[in-house]
Amino acid sequence: MMLRLSKQISLFRALLYDFLSSLFIYPYRLSDYEELVKSKLSGVRSASQSLAKIYDLRHLDSLLALAEGVDDYGDLTPIEVDMTRIDYAVPPYEGYLHTGYLDMTVEDSVKRFYAEYGAGFERQFRDLRADHIAVELAFMSYLAFKEHESEDPSRYLEGEERFLVNHLLTWVPVFVRRALKHVDTSYMREALLLTREVLTQDKDIIYVLLHEDEGS
Repeated sequence: MMLRLSKQISLFRALLYDFLSSLFIYPYRLSDYEELVKSKLSGVRSASQSLAKIYDLRHLDSLLALAEGVDDYGDLTPIEVDMTRIDYAVPPYEGYLHTGYLDMTVEDSVKRFYAEYGAGFERQFRDLRADHIAVELAFMSYLAFKEHESEDPSRYLEGEERFLVNHLLTWVPVFVRRALKHVDTSYMREALLLTREVLTQDKDIIYVLLHEDEGS
């Protein structure tokens, strides 16, 4: 029963993780922002309604409203400034958060994880290392989408659980706490808090989906 439920919600989780990933990709132009973020708002709203009974995402509605209000460069530029501040103060890379520098061994470990699940999605992020937060969140989206498609969703759920426990949750909460000290916009504050919120809740939901049936 739980694995059937996982397939029902996995597509919505994939949409949510894809949205989170896009929040951390620098939008050089207003058209970039439209493509990366605003084009996904309606899908994320639908996903949030479908997940509302399972997740308690307190920062999602406010972030969606703030994102909807980004209409010109007067709205976008403060967000770009915040993203630049974060990049310089707390580079959003797993290797950096673990070691204080861009550790190649951490990136290699992440690449091996991607390869284990046949992911080629990371090639679209040519300008970003594999351990950048946007790429790691996109990998979770990829796994959730494959879970939705697969006849054996448990394989991908197990991958999601392992990637959360061994990678994302080992550094993103620390990154969020540090990055919050350097942002001025409500938009980036909500984006950071939502990301942490999704990761921590998703870990618990995935555990239930994978293991609840074992005790029955």
